[in-house]
Amino acid sequence: MTLTQRLLSLMRLRPAPVPGGVWHLTGTRWSAGLTDEDMQQIGAVCPPRPYRKGERIYHAGDPGGTLYILLDGHVKLSRTSVLGGESVITVCGPDDFFGESFLTEMATTQADATCLSDRAVICPITREQFLEITRRVPTVAILLASILATRVHELQTRLESLSQPVQVRLAQVMLDLASRFGQETEAGIYDLHLELRHEEIASLARASRVSATQAISAWRAQELVLGTRGHYRVNVIGLEHLIEELQLDALQ
Repeated sequence: MTLTQRLLSLMRLRPAPVPGGVWHLTGTRWSAGLTDEDMQQIGAVCPPRPYRKGERIYHAGDPGGTLYILLDGHVKLSRTSVLGGESVITVCGPDDFFGESFLTEMATTQADATCLSDRAVICPITREQFLEITRRVPTVAILLASILATRVHELQTRLESLSQPVQVRLAQVMLDLASRFGQETEAGIYDLHLELRHEEIASLARASRVSATQAISAWRAQELVLGTRGHYRVNVIGLEHLIEELQLDALQ
């Protein structure tokens, strides 16, 4: 049973207040360390709320101080660039956390959070609610501390990847999205259902839209990435080999 099914089977789904920020933790799988009783206690303090595709969870500049736990669906975190374009920070999926102002005590949020899937279910948690949750379920604080500790190394690795060639960064983004949100349909082949345009994929890799379009077109010819926005078929093994080749070429 998924996290959403566990929560929604233990409580009635009803609206809860919004606000938030930019900080995020992805791929946490934190709920695996909680029991159904723990989930019931969390849901009693902060009931989940549904969102529709394109709906904003919060805008940059909204009041901060809220942590968001994504139970189901996908959410895009983005900023508006100085030129007025959109810069995608990350895509969050089930079991991910986001909301920078929750930890930093910033007065306002620093990014936009938008529902990317047809439907998303999110638990917004204020600091006061979080303290109540940790009182009822002490395991939550331990899990969050453990997750934060493991993210230090991952952040360092991500910063180091910015020095990699553009094609490597783009391939790493596709691998990350496929591993987190895709479904393996055959050995090394993942079906990825995610509403991302080429410019959004480029933004995740800190590359230009032209670079992303050229790379994806080349990968399509090599049958490494097939399909288009909304449905990609990703050859994970092939992309991993491509990254190795590109990194070796860069060293020569």
